[in-house]
Amino acid sequence: MNINVISQLNSNTYLKKYLREHSYYYKNLIRNPSFINELNELMRKEYKLTFVDQLDKIKNNISLFNTFMDVLK
Repeated sequence: MNINVISQLNSNTYLKKYLREHSYYYKNLIRNPSFINELNELMRKEYKLTFVDQLDKIKNNISLFNTFMDVLK
């Protein structure tokens, strides 16, 4: 495996965890080091780290807060 790929994996704990859970991607990384970018996107989608997912979390928190405030009235 390429040294750059290894350093990226060591610096990103989520990516490292994702790769351990989906070990069949090791083969792709060894053959094609640029696969790390696609792997990162797959990980972000599965762990819900995308911008859209973060907005949904914020929206849900605001909704929960509003419901809580309505109950207190």
